[in-house]
Amino acid sequence: MRTWHGVLDTLVRERRSRLVGYAYLLAGDRPTAEDLVHDAIIRTFSRARRLDDVNRAEAYVRRTILTQFLNRKSAQATARAKQHLLVERDAAPADEHAGEHDAVVLALRELPARQRACVVLRHVEQLTTAETAAQLGVSEGAVKRYLHDAIAHMRETLGDLGFADPEEDRVTAVIPRRGAR
Repeated sequence: MRTWHGVLDTLVRERRSRLVGYAYLLAGDRPTAEDLVHDAIIRTFSRARRLDDVNRAEAYVRRTILTQFLNRKSAQATARAKQHLLVERDAAPADEHAGEHDAVVLALRELPARQRACVVLRHVEQLTTAETAAQLGVSEGAVKRYLHDAIAHMRETLGDLGFADPEEDRVTAVIPRRGAR
């Protein structure tokens, strides 16, 4: 059996749930997260790469999930811009009894794709600003701006987050960081 078969098997058995969790924070719903992970694994392992290490394979899959998420959001934005030509959208009522975790996920869902990606990469994946910028292919200044705007919007949505340090936010308190389980 080829080395990558073992890596694929290990990745799916041991790390799939973490990958789905990562995708869920980006996508905001479980079915889309599952689709993102499935598609990312297929894309990663269907290309001729030397994936003989599960950590390297996971990094490729995570990067593919992020890229697919951003591409889908772009396509969805185009479709939404034209949707008014077809039908009227009904506004979904907000669930006032959702727990803190659900409230944060809902607030994340309201953010534009790049802002959401920055929040997830910086505060959940614990990447530095430079690493986040490299992952997204933007400047560090752009990441800082996306984060500033995202946190400001989340503060408006979630209310006072109760942290004295302005760098802290409810995301890190409510959603477990990578490896914190």
